[in-house]
Amino acid sequence: MTDAFELCEGGCTCGHVRFRVTSDPLIVHACHCRWCQRQSGTAFATNALIETERVELIQGDVEELMIDSPSGKGQLMARCPKCRVTLWTHYYFGGLRDYIRFFKVGTLDDPDRYPPNVHIFTSTMQPWVIIPKHHKRVDNYYDNKDTWSKDSLTRLDAIVEAAKANKDND
Repeated sequence: MTDAFELCEGGCTCGHVRFRVTSDPLIVHACHCRWCQRQSGTAFATNALIETERVELIQGDVEELMIDSPSGKGQLMARCPKCRVTLWTHYYFGGLRDYIRFFKVGTLDDPDRYPPNVHIFTSTMQPWVIIPKHHKRVDNYYDNKDTWSKDSLTRLDAIVEAAKANKDND
């Protein structure tokens, strides 16, 4: 991630949808699970986790579709209604589905900006994928406290508190 944040933008293939990211993500995953392989049509998916309100739709509209996920709780995918590119997803993520967006790093105008902080589900990665030795990797998933930065953990605590406050107000 960058030292000083600069706004970045991304979008779909046809240009109908454009979005802006207003801060660095909490963390970036390269997910090598078989579900991500199937859904992305390639060896792994690179997802940047960020607070939902920090991804602004600046042009077009998205179509949301709930699809199955390994947890059984589904994931909500946001796609361009014209070219069908998936821009971001919302996973259950401990009950924080509405609060954390997993945007697809490859949809950014500058996808090089956010390399993975961690490679997850490497137990099912394609055998020909070579992860650089200095990259963190785990067989399945990890404990946030061992992997996320201190700043990201503080932001996560704020997300959890907001979710609790909203639940109390329901």
